[in-house]
Amino acid sequence: MAPPRRLRPTPRPGLGITRRTPVFGRDDRALRTRLVALDSEDGQQWDAMLFEPPRRGDPQRRRLAVVVVHGSVGNYLTGVPRRISFGLGNAGFTVLSINTRMANYGVFFGGGLMHQTPRDIAPAVAYLRRIGHKRVVLLGFSMGATIVTHFQALRQPEGVVGVCTLAHPISLPGSLRRRWEHFGSRPGYESVVRLARARIGVDPDDPANDRILIVTRSRGPTDEPLDAEIWTYRTWWFSRGPEAPHAESRLQVGEVSVPLALIQAGEDELVMDTEGSQLASLARQGRAPSVHLHTIEGADHVFTGRDQQLVEAITAWLDERTA
Repeated sequence: MAPPRRLRPTPRPGLGITRRTPVFGRDDRALRTRLVALDSEDGQQWDAMLFEPPRRGDPQRRRLAVVVVHGSVGNYLTGVPRRISFGLGNAGFTVLSINTRMANYGVFFGGGLMHQTPRDIAPAVAYLRRIGHKRVVLLGFSMGATIVTHFQALRQPEGVVGVCTLAHPISLPGSLRRRWEHFGSRPGYESVVRLARARIGVDPDDPANDRILIVTRSRGPTDEPLDAEIWTYRTWWFSRGPEAPHAESRLQVGEVSVPLALIQAGEDELVMDTEGSQLASLARQGRAPSVHLHTIEGADHVFTGRDQQLVEAITAWLDERTA
């Protein structure tokens, strides 16, 4: 058998740092992984990956299960969810990284309706409890942070003993509006509000009038495809529109009723450096029994090159949930 390939750093232009890309066969050699299908309450089915830690590890960590939820146009096996799942699995925790209806291209083709994501998180928690995990932590990255905050605040499910969020925006609609205004998007935010209202009409749950929407200069200053975004009117309305309270963590975080950890990136290009402290303040005024705020200094929004610091920060907080 040929020896495993060496990991080669992947350059990230303009950041001055490199990322060591995870490779199957290296980052998973001590773990047992299992593909799982989760059935949502409305008859949808989503993929998930269960990461079972080495049996020789800490039994308390092993008994604590972590549900990992992806960010925008992400999925359960790439980017931050992948790196965190392997990192926490190798640290000894049981991890279930899941897709939701917002994964991959859901927002492009009309299926990614964010207000319905509690239907996708619930079966993940139920599955872990079914296989014997009495203590579950919800962990979300970026948009996933908003999703898990909304889910716990709304349903307060039995067995969920903590919520951990990474690069958590205080408001998804607010963040998008600010970015579009910065780059001079075409059409602008208010124009899309009018277009969406006119297109989806009085019944936004009816997909008949939904259409794909392309917004140029939304992610950068040029008309190139790289700087554009693709939505449908409904997927935009329910995750970035002005009447989407479930996308506003500033409105939800005070209802979180379990310990909360906010782990923010020190050089986040999408989330302002005050947003973590504002969320922490709102949570402390609300129902959370404890609130932990931690910043990974020098990290960009996806924590490039900061995997070790990120896993260590999450692990230190998770250890308090194992009791």
